[in-house]
Amino acid sequence: MKPQNLPHFIVSFFLFIVMGITTIHAQKKKLTHTIVATVFDKSEKTPLPFTNVIIEDTSIGTITNEEGIFELTFSEQYLKSRIVFSFVGYENKYVSIKKLVNSSNKIFLKSISTSLDEIVVTAKNKYKEMINEAITLIPKNYAQQPVILETYYRELTKINNNYTKFSDAASQIYYSAYDANFDYLLSNTNYRQFNRLEFNINQVPFPDPKEFVADMRDKARIIALRKSDNLQDYKIMEQSENLKSIDTTNLKWLENNEIGGGPLRLTGADKVKRQEDFFDPKTNHKYKFTLYGKSTYNDKLVYIIAFKPKDSSDIEAPYVGEITIEKESKGIISYNYKLTKKARKKLNQRFAAQLRTPEVVEKESKKAFITRITSLKGYKVSVSFSVFQGKWYLKRIKAINSYDNKGDLFDSYKATTESELIINSVDTQNTLSFPKENIFKNNFSNALFTYPLPYNGEFWKNYNALIPTSLLGKALEDLEAKESLESQFQNKN
Repeated sequence: MKPQNLPHFIVSFFLFIVMGITTIHAQKKKLTHTIVATVFDKSEKTPLPFTNVIIEDTSIGTITNEEGIFELTFSEQYLKSRIVFSFVGYENKYVSIKKLVNSSNKIFLKSISTSLDEIVVTAKNKYKEMINEAITLIPKNYAQQPVILETYYRELTKINNNYTKFSDAASQIYYSAYDANFDYLLSNTNYRQFNRLEFNINQVPFPDPKEFVADMRDKARIIALRKSDNLQDYKIMEQSENLKSIDTTNLKWLENNEIGGGPLRLTGADKVKRQEDFFDPKTNHKYKFTLYGKSTYNDKLVYIIAFKPKDSSDIEAPYVGEITIEKESKGIISYNYKLTKKARKKLNQRFAAQLRTPEVVEKESKKAFITRITSLKGYKVSVSFSVFQGKWYLKRIKAINSYDNKGDLFDSYKATTESELIINSVDTQNTLSFPKENIFKNNFSNALFTYPLPYNGEFWKNYNALIPTSLLGKALEDLEAKESLESQFQNKN
């Protein structure tokens, strides 16, 4: 039946529905607000990067970027709330949202001086005991049931001195309980699956730190995705003289480096959940724990405890770093770690790929196959948590990995990958896992950069991602050498 022949009441009802839907969409657009501001140290007037920015009494928020800037989009219902700004060593700042909406703002946090003289050391291994006490209190301080994490994830690749690839994603993570049931062997077997043919590999992943294995109970799904690939514009690695006139499309390994595993892989650095290394009472006796400093966080006293191997040659204690613990609850606020010099020298994680040589190249090189080897040389990791309804939840994980790359017919080069996961909010009520068809398969050969999800510009306009200004300087200059990031996002589907 043609529209003009439909009964009048049906046409009217249809128009009512269409107009209603349009009105709802219009209202949704009006019912969101955005705050943009910069957080500074009050006395020094310097930006405070990675400051927690949370809507009071919720888990909704973000962090400031490297320049102290944040952008927060939220619904109408929070207009009468306050935002809490918190940073270790500073007084919390509470600011009315209405005061911040629709204007450019500067927020100043006041630092708090503390004295180490107030700490009285009475036990021989006081700070190791403090760490172990925090471990025993994990069931009290951390979720004992699964939650859904609303997350933002981004990754950057740098070859020698040039930034070459950038991608980021809005994602959700089904995150299982802090119940000490992580099975490394089973999770590692699942993660190390390689789903590509041995030859003609187009995307060869960087080798991950062995600890970057997510709990196989956890799941991730990608909501929206952006990709920027400016690599074609760089001549970083000169080809051998005898290959100058040869089409070596299949040998451009720089273009085929990928970060495998997607956003979930970074949760492998949540050593609190896994109770590994310096958070394992059975093995952390290999580390020496000392007081690095005393400070405050959320207006409560915190201890910053440094750790390093008792024996620098002990490969079973490969890390050096700091742990920040709230004195009252023994909640672990943050920690960072990196490999010791000895561990970096002994580290032998690498990925070797053998590629079938194109016929035209084989005639010149006399090689039927060529080999490429990517070796992980070092990494450093930062992890932080935020408190919500008396429990501590993941807030941020950042990892920087460095690599050496060698291969037949090409010069060697160095690569660096930077990946970061930010938790925007925690859902403790609707915690069902995702349908199988929506899950981003978590294994090291599955790269976010190659995930076939079209760019949705409208989605990103109202999403709480780290402000792109955190890519200013060398990274943005390199990535936008020929084309803006927005244009690359639109073109790279």
